[in-house]
Amino acid sequence: MRLYALLIYIFLYAPIALIVGFSFNSGRYAMDWQGFSVAWYGKAFTNPIITDALKTSLIIALTTATLSAIIGTLLALGLERITGWLRHVFDALIYVAIMVPGIVIGISTLIAFVAMFDVVNPVLEAAWNVKLQMGIWSVIAAHVLFNIAVVAL
Repeated sequence: MRLYALLIYIFLYAPIALIVGFSFNSGRYAMDWQGFSVAWYGKAFTNPIITDALKTSLIIALTTATLSAIIGTLLALGLERITGWLRHVFDALIYVAIMVPGIVIGISTLIAFVAMFDVVNPVLEAAWNVKLQMGIWSVIAAHVLFNIAVVAL
């Protein structure tokens, strides 16, 4: 059994290790090793497009992790107090959220946001001259919704 587990880990992590190793190649092509270098990383981190994307990703990750931890912990504490059939319903919903593939949840969330914005935006525009748009906050909301179930377990 240990050999089987070891082979699975090698199958999963060997490609990642190879990519990381070859990322330090000074040559232009990955399979043509010409020496150790961090020049490609220097080039990447001087590109403003890549640094802006990295900054946005870190903002999304830190905000999502913080909000998911807070909301998911509160959900878990609340679920501990519920008993009976209602507890089974909430447990099933949490397990379903984990079992459904991430791509399905992502596309479903996008469709839900588009539909919600179509309904809510005319009301917001008429009342306060405000219009919701897709952006960093909708990405954070989608990630938090996806991660709450994992934290609550």
